[in-house]
Amino acid sequence: MKKTLSRWLLGNVAQKYTTNAPYNAIIEELTNTVKSNSFSVLVTHNLRETYVKKNLDIPDDFEYRIVQICNAPKSHKALNELSFDMGIMMPKSIIVARENGLTTLRFMKMKPWMVSFMFPELDIVPMSKKVSVIMEKIVTETIEKAEMNIKTYS
Repeated sequence: MKKTLSRWLLGNVAQKYTTNAPYNAIIEELTNTVKSNSFSVLVTHNLRETYVKKNLDIPDDFEYRIVQICNAPKSHKALNELSFDMGIMMPKSIIVARENGLTTLRFMKMKPWMVSFMFPELDIVPMSKKVSVIMEKIVTETIEKAEMNIKTYS
């Protein structure tokens, strides 16, 4: 019941896309696509490297990176024209992982009304909609370009 109610109210907060494109091709293409959409990669957290350094057991094919991206003018506007509290929604993260031989990409896609409840004093819905569309565009373009490159070089 709880899961059904959650899905009904919130939808799929974790948007997940799956592709046959190789993991490293997706990582490379994601960086390019982020830039072509006026964002920049702030940092990439490579959890494989982190877990190896900590001597944690991981499968041989384990790959998982959290790519944090930012559009400086948009984040500046959000912080300075709306509220410093907006910083809790930044930077945006795209997760790239290898699962069962496939590459997956995930990002958080909150419904604009959910964000408006988090910040009831702000008119955040228009910005939330734009960010959601851009995140989805970055992920789908990354997959399309990586898959196209595979076909070109095959």
